[in-house]
Amino acid sequence: MYRRRRITLAVFSLVVLGLLVLGIVGIVKAIGSSGGDDGEVSAEPSEQETTTAAPVPDKKAASGECPEDKISLKAKVDPESVKDGDEPEFGMVIENSHDATCLIEVGTKKQEFVVKKDGNVVWSSKYCAASKDENAEVSTEFAPQSEKTAKLKWNRIQVDKNCNKTNKDFASGDYELVVKLDDKASKPAKFELEKSAAEKEKDEKAADEKKAEEDKKKADEDKKSDDDEG
Repeated sequence: MYRRRRITLAVFSLVVLGLLVLGIVGIVKAIGSSGGDDGEVSAEPSEQETTTAAPVPDKKAASGECPEDKISLKAKVDPESVKDGDEPEFGMVIENSHDATCLIEVGTKKQEFVVKKDGNVVWSSKYCAASKDENAEVSTEFAPQSEKTAKLKWNRIQVDKNCNKTNKDFASGDYELVVKLDDKASKPAKFELEKSAAEKEKDEKAADEKKAEEDKKKADEDKKSDDDEG
């Protein structure tokens, strides 16, 4: 389990299901943030287990819920080109473009990180969502023209919709991340899983063999041309 750190910024929620560990960040109260600042999360591993209720902002301090048309999402992947074996960090940037402080439901129940390949969903954080989560339903204050970021470290473990680990790995190639908050969805953020050393070596070998074949073909054509001229 993880213990909560930096309460004045956010609460970090850890989901443990079987052998799969999936960390989903629930943004809660951000104190003293100004327009344009990110309310981000920082957590460190600990063997100590704690169950602390997530802080909830005083609704009287805000103008109520943010208008739906003033809430926008953006997906981020860091890095965009992921080396074999590395775990990229997914970001869900939630922006309030309203001209007043207001509340947005940002609990983990509302959040979803979706990975797509060739237009098809190949992974979703919902596959391994916790049945019980203290941060499932949480509202937090957003200052006017401000944004906050929920982050998820993607472990690249392939599971089915019932959170059962498969015997497959995510193949190298181009992928897309889409983040969702309730009914809202972001535009896709493109990223790449780089080839493994074995794949690169195989490609280099194939390229060398192809070049050797082309060189031989050209040599044979040159020889035939010389014979015809002779």
